[in-house]
Amino acid sequence: MSRFLVVDDEPDLRSYIADELSDDGHQVDTAADGVEAVMRVIDGGVDAVVMDIRMPRLDGLNALRILRRLSPSLPVVMFTGQAGQGDMLETTRLGAVTCLLKPVNIDRLKEILVQSVNRKKIAA
Repeated sequence: MSRFLVVDDEPDLRSYIADELSDDGHQVDTAADGVEAVMRVIDGGVDAVVMDIRMPRLDGLNALRILRRLSPSLPVVMFTGQAGQGDMLETTRLGAVTCLLKPVNIDRLKEILVQSVNRKKIAA
């Protein structure tokens, strides 16, 4: 199974997504903001990231910019409940797999993550 990083400043949503992914047998780490996310990716071993756009300290867009420099092929799925269309388009311009709207459809998220990790493995 894969190792995912779930990043959101909302503890309940972060836990919900992490629990759902863990229930499918994946190893899941969590982070409360972009700074923590960048540090976890630097530590290594992350197969894909699920990250909110709007967070304190370092938001998802700026964290995504840093992650692209650190690990250009790392699959990152963004999500948001507040961002406008411009922010959503910016995520894909920056290389995110996609940007989902909250409330996140957990089955769709799982499907996207598994497909993204499989594509990365095939390309490697």
